[in-house]
Amino acid sequence: MNGDSLQHLEQKYVFVEVMKEVIVEWLQHACVRDNTYSTRTVSSIYYDTPALALYDGKRNGDFLKSKVRLRWYADEHAEENGREIACFLEVKRKYGSLCKKERLELPLPAEVLANDPFQDEEILDLPNRVRELGYLAPGVLVPTLLIRYHRRRFLDPRSGSRIVVDTDICASRVNDAYLPAFAPIYPDVGVLEVKGNHRGAFDSLAPIRMHIVKTAFSKYAFCLEQLMQPLERRI
Repeated sequence: MNGDSLQHLEQKYVFVEVMKEVIVEWLQHACVRDNTYSTRTVSSIYYDTPALALYDGKRNGDFLKSKVRLRWYADEHAEENGREIACFLEVKRKYGSLCKKERLELPLPAEVLANDPFQDEEILDLPNRVRELGYLAPGVLVPTLLIRYHRRRFLDPRSGSRIVVDTDICASRVNDAYLPAFAPIYPDVGVLEVKGNHRGAFDSLAPIRMHIVKTAFSKYAFCLEQLMQPLERRI
């Protein structure tokens, strides 16, 4: 099966979750909704080596770093009717601020995703297909963490950039065979991403700049670090 490929500049900002309504309301005023996929729930199973080599690349600030994940979008009717859900095996590589994402579409039964995906043979075997995307993993890859969040997408009329806002982030399940941690956790942060001409989008973001902080943020790394903290330190 042929894979899709996308390459773009990417800049990320974080904000405290309580400011999400302010940020979303401003973007609704200043930007245009992306009507193709304006609002939806995103679910991702992240893969890593048992020694967390991909996480270490992010933590160490490597110029070249990568993520491997299985991603799908909410489809309640599929879950109710037992149909297949369109999923995507993705390899995301970053070279500084330049992001390149390649993916394979892989339909999976809804019940596989609704049950314990960390024990499903098909999900466990998916990393064997990353070579079809030209990716050589740094070791054996295993499903590590399931993260869900609510995504809103906008188009900036000044620059043509895409602006994505992710809120209600939840690390809902963890593979306890490799991570001695307890889920779910709900990080009190949201993420705003500008994909494309970041400089041109600056004017649209200016009125909310006081509420957002530019950072090299990773939901996977952030949730993993939260999960690995002792329970009393998460409060």
